[in-house]
Amino acid sequence: MILTYIFVVGKIYFCEGGFIMDDIIHIALAFCDPKGTYSRHSAVTMASIFANTERKVCIHVIHDDTLTGYNREKLETLALSFEQQIDFVNVEKKLDAKSIDVSKLTIDGARGTLFRLLLPDVVAVNKIIYLDCDIVVNMDISELWDIPIGEYAVAAVRDVWSLNFIKGVPIPWRLGKAWEILGVERDEYFNAGVLLLNLKKLRDKYNFLKFVENFYAKYKKCITLADQDCLNYIFANDKLLIDEKFNRIDANGVKEDALRGSIWHMAGGAAKPWVTCTRPFVDDLYWRYLRLTPYCENDNTLIRLMLNDLSSPSYTHIHSSDCVKRLKKQVADNIFRAHVWTIPHILMRKICGGLK
Repeated sequence: MILTYIFVVGKIYFCEGGFIMDDIIHIALAFCDPKGTYSRHSAVTMASIFANTERKVCIHVIHDDTLTGYNREKLETLALSFEQQIDFVNVEKKLDAKSIDVSKLTIDGARGTLFRLLLPDVVAVNKIIYLDCDIVVNMDISELWDIPIGEYAVAAVRDVWSLNFIKGVPIPWRLGKAWEILGVERDEYFNAGVLLLNLKKLRDKYNFLKFVENFYAKYKKCITLADQDCLNYIFANDKLLIDEKFNRIDANGVKEDALRGSIWHMAGGAAKPWVTCTRPFVDDLYWRYLRLTPYCENDNTLIRLMLNDLSSPSYTHIHSSDCVKRLKKQVADNIFRAHVWTIPHILMRKICGGLK
């Protein structure tokens, strides 16, 4: 192996295979933002990282053409205010060049869920932290970055189901059968919202997007959490399971004095802090860190944003003639997404001898 040394301000950097190694923490946020709202949520995640981390951080924003100039400027201003780095990576053409039918890869046809799969190709570092944009980092992110990932492809936290299983709570029948088919142990299913990725190994050992295409071709009708189930399948035997504090979802009984030292993940479509308050103290963090971003000029702006967001969704509305329409739409949506529709496909796979 040939190493090229570069001296910069008294520090030694070296290139290995064309990749510059440094002491910067690299973090990826990925989103598609057709409504222009997820940029603000990503700003909260960024502000929480910057406010709690002393080391230099580079945020890699993986986006498509839906990122507006207005939102890009806000994110740039935020990084500059904390004297941190930001890197915008537009994957619009890269995704199209892959000739991948998004509708076949996710239940919702959600383009943004694919962006993290492009990380080995679009970010020239050997290791990166991936975060969803419904996350508040209420700790020094260095703790996660410094975990020795070794030869594992990914480090991640068990999801709530596996954590509860370890505590003695049975896994739902349908879920257990689906994991069995996918080759995932009941105590090892991880949440994909916080990942420490070994990009070097993904480049060297995995044809990542091809793995994903093959997975959906076989198992799409047996799963309900499309991208997360996919990653658990791919990394079933190549993952490092880490402490729950790096991706805490269950906030039941959490008091204000216990908020520090964790990464809080507001998972669940109806449970976002900008939709409704379901996690006392934890949801507060979203609004407190939003106040540190350029989206809030002062306390009055914050209050207006809170009132506007929390009064707009169908979950918290004034009774009107639209109530019945909303209810019908929600019932239809629940039926369409019901896990029960995966059961025939799971049973057929079991009868035919599994999926492997």
